[in-house]
Amino acid sequence: MNNAAIWFSTVLLLGGLTTTSSSIVGAKPAAPEQISQRSVNAPSVTPSIYSSIKPFKRNNSTNKIIWKGGNITLTATTVKLEGVPTFEQNIIQSIVVTKGSQKHTIDTSDLEDNWLDVTSVVASNSNTWLAIHAKRSSGNTLMLLNLQTGDVTELNEQLKQAGKKNIETIATYNWAPNEDQIAFSYGDPSKSSLAIYNVQKESFIYLPRATNYISTNLILWQKNGKILDYISEYPSDQMILYRYSTESNKVKPVKKISRNEFAEWFKLDKYPTQ
Repeated sequence: MNNAAIWFSTVLLLGGLTTTSSSIVGAKPAAPEQISQRSVNAPSVTPSIYSSIKPFKRNNSTNKIIWKGGNITLTATTVKLEGVPTFEQNIIQSIVVTKGSQKHTIDTSDLEDNWLDVTSVVASNSNTWLAIHAKRSSGNTLMLLNLQTGDVTELNEQLKQAGKKNIETIATYNWAPNEDQIAFSYGDPSKSSLAIYNVQKESFIYLPRATNYISTNLILWQKNGKILDYISEYPSDQMILYRYSTESNKVKPVKKISRNEFAEWFKLDKYPTQ
């Protein structure tokens, strides 16, 4: 998604991030040399094993941000504020989502933090839920809209209510291919964690951490819906492909990812911003 694109461009132009990760109670970080040993003869990117998502396309007009995919259209209406910093002048006042004859309105004007942009929109495989990824004044939010009832779930707030700390942003995400559940990364600029949210059960599965990730740049479900691959950064400017099994609830490092390799992996990102 656009967060990964920004990260990748920053790596190429600036030579990487300089933040350091913080420790996690109960986590046992994997040593870089262990990951290196396990990376020998590790497989390269294989697009055919990953599930595909029908992307939405973005079109902008005056005071409107429009995303279309199939029979679903999201229209965000923006307004301009006076007397505020330039980057906060244009904010989203409301969002209207239509699916066929159904219409749902989300009022964003009363949110604690202003929404500045809708960076991606993706429907679940069942076409029952819509993920809305939005840029806020600080960080990014992931909101889930029930396309049948109009109910919304803001995952950042759900995490806070579940007792998670420092939920500044949800950086990247991906719908599972066979169930209404969504995998995503969350945290702050120095620490990234991953979770899976089941919309039917309204519950989280928190992935164990193989090490103290600084950021997570790409999440991909394999077609069987039982394996989740993701690319995280640790230590700074070093990317590693990890693999999580929903059956064993275990994570293992697969291989180190070079800058050139990441460019190839990034092509599998299903959520273009344009």
